[in-house]
Amino acid sequence: MAHQGGSARIARNGFRNITASLQGRIEAGEITAGAYLPTERELQAGFGASRATVRKALAALIDSGWAFNVPKKGVVATRGLKPGQSSNVAFIHVDDFSLITLGDRLEEILDERQLDLVHMPGRRDRPMENSLRLAADGNFVGAFVWSYRGCPDGDLIRIAAGQRPIVALDHRIGGTETDLVTFDHEAAAFEATELLIQSGCKRVGVTGMMDMLEITHHRFRGYMRAMFAHGMQPQSRDFLFSYTSGMSDADTTALDARLRSADRPDGFLVLQDFLVSTTAEAATRAGLSLSDDLKLTTIGVVLEPNVQASIIAGIELDWQSLAQQAVELLSERLDNLHRPPHVRFAPHRVVAGNVCNANAGELTKGTDLSGNGAAGSLLRSREPLNAMGIAPQGAMLSQSGEILS
Repeated sequence: MAHQGGSARIARNGFRNITASLQGRIEAGEITAGAYLPTERELQAGFGASRATVRKALAALIDSGWAFNVPKKGVVATRGLKPGQSSNVAFIHVDDFSLITLGDRLEEILDERQLDLVHMPGRRDRPMENSLRLAADGNFVGAFVWSYRGCPDGDLIRIAAGQRPIVALDHRIGGTETDLVTFDHEAAAFEATELLIQSGCKRVGVTGMMDMLEITHHRFRGYMRAMFAHGMQPQSRDFLFSYTSGMSDADTTALDARLRSADRPDGFLVLQDFLVSTTAEAATRAGLSLSDDLKLTTIGVVLEPNVQASIIAGIELDWQSLAQQAVELLSERLDNLHRPPHVRFAPHRVVAGNVCNANAGELTKGTDLSGNGAAGSLLRSREPLNAMGIAPQGAMLSQSGEILS
């Protein structure tokens, strides 16, 4: 390391000189974006500084947005960002109809800003890292990414994030820190579970898909929190997931057996709306009537008629708002390439299902979904909660339990 001659001066002037030197090396390309910085011991030797001074310098570099820490590995250079010279913005996603619809909204908003959306749909056998590299090499302005790999190559993602502005949609890209627009999935699941409890359910289970995504675990945590908040003990035999990553079809073997047992749940939170019909079919096979014998709630993109026909109510996620905020985050990043990553929350709302004989326009705060008027006030206004159980500062969320027409 060629810093021995300036060691004494840097040691006297403190950590800022080390921070400035490292930032200069990143800006000059001597340390490339995505590469690990020298270790603390190497920096101590190179700059003739104490361990405490080096750590303070690295913390300042991270705070300025020029690096980030990878626990137990080191500090990575990251903010040598340079916007591409074209007007193209990549949209990297799995080839799914709902995401194509989201892309349509992104395209409309970008068009107002004289930017063009380029769809880069992938498959599970086509790594999205390749698409990110193509976006960087193709001089794209930036990229929106719907991550479809549970364990992407962290080093390749970090390098791409160090080359072009990236906004993750709905969930993070592995463990890489980028701008993110998501939903308060824990609060949504809390509310959906609470709807079942307040509609009269005495035993509430959870089903749907369980995978590696943090948002899935946030939803499960919301279910658990709601159960404990209402004095109900969750039972592990009522955790009946029927689907996970890589499966071609749902497997309801455990769910079918549980629904035929004498102590079965009388309500289920279905974590993902696309598995509502699967759950409803299992109930039918068990000879159960929806609403009378078994109540369902779910969380979804836009609740389709066939889904609403099977549930008492659901949580609908506002993808229009997510698209708007994603474009705003990208624009902010282009104006300030070196700011730290930001996280924003798009709103969600409660909508009625057809099972309760009310439509979304008629369902209001206080509506009783128990069918007999005995449940009292079903919905309460309360601030939305994030994963830590507190209202996210500045989050643009509808009030939990507030029905929007």
